Amino acid sequence: MVNELSSRFTPIDDSYQTCDRTETTLAIYNINPTLVTKKLGVIPTFSQQKGEPIVFRNGNKGIGTINSWLLSSESEVISKDIRRHLDWLLDKIEPAVAQLRELQQHPDVRMAIRCVWWSADGGGGPTLWPEQMRRMAQLNLECTFSFAYYGDDE
Repeated sequence: MVNELSSRFTPIDDSYQTCDRTETTLAIYNINPTLVTKKLGVIPTFSQQKGEPIVFRNGNKGIGTINSWLLSSESEVISKDIRRHLDWLLDKIEPAVAQLRELQQHPDVRMAIRCVWWSADGGGGPTLWPEQMRRMAQLNLECTFSFAYYGDDE
């Protein structure tokens, strides 16, 4: 739940001027994705079972080399403010905190929240509030950021 304090430098802004687009993804690897879906009670955006056929975005086909379960905000949240994306993602998984912690006990499992932030002009950057950081910490989830800027097309 967002708590906008007047002392904050950066209020929530869905048109975040320095951002071209952004998204967040909960990525869970090295555990059967069907088990993850059952435990969390959340349908993933994408999942792949090791050894099963896969069709890549470019149309090429292959065989999955790793179990993966991904939940992405990309087509679910219309905002350039990463806090909106994180809140959406956290709202989806927080009801299953006990089950998430149980999955984290599996010896080979790896999980993190991945954030991607595309700069509109090569400057600026995303902002997190303590609320998002606290929620991720309570779920024992690390958070990674990738940044991109492609410049002018000319």
